[in-house]
Amino acid sequence: MLREKEAQYGKQIFLISDETYRKITYDKLKYPTALHYHHQSIIVTSHSKDLALPGERIGCIAAHLDYRQQEELINGLIFCNRTLGYVNAPALMQHIVRHLQHVTISVNEYQRKRDFLYDYLVKMGYSVIKPQGAFYMFPKSPLKDDVAFVKGLQQWKVLTVPGRGFGAPGYFRISYCVDDKTLEGSLAGFAKLAQKSSLC
Repeated sequence: MLREKEAQYGKQIFLISDETYRKITYDKLKYPTALHYHHQSIIVTSHSKDLALPGERIGCIAAHLDYRQQEELINGLIFCNRTLGYVNAPALMQHIVRHLQHVTISVNEYQRKRDFLYDYLVKMGYSVIKPQGAFYMFPKSPLKDDVAFVKGLQQWKVLTVPGRGFGAPGYFRISYCVDDKTLEGSLAGFAKLAQKSSLC
């Protein structure tokens, strides 16, 4: 379809794929890369997720081998990097990351945490879709006002984020890339708010 539309409009159409979470998938799912499907594909990724390096904005951009304007793309990206004020990773870190392309955090560990939290939330009456990747969960807020619900959880020392900040009002986001003790400690707060909201 993309090739047909390129011919129809006489324009290049780019398929840009954000693959930051590509290595963090569960249930034996495989992430198909866009590079196999379209010659004008550009992959964007970051190692801050798959190597559990929050705050380290180290990643890469890769273009399809048949893309003919690679030099123009590289020059454009260098210009953006400089004008936006991003700091390049130190040279030593760039060499290290190059050898870590097939390394990732323990995906099985994240899947175990996902299953633990998902099972408890569902038992408490929360409506939530089981995520198949990354390390976030977006349950439906029992209150229409997701900000008010998140503030209610804070009274129980449970830190979540309102869904409206991610374009999903009425939901809230939980990150489960924390230690087991933190996840276990959050259950009482979720249960109290569920009872208060008449989920149970």
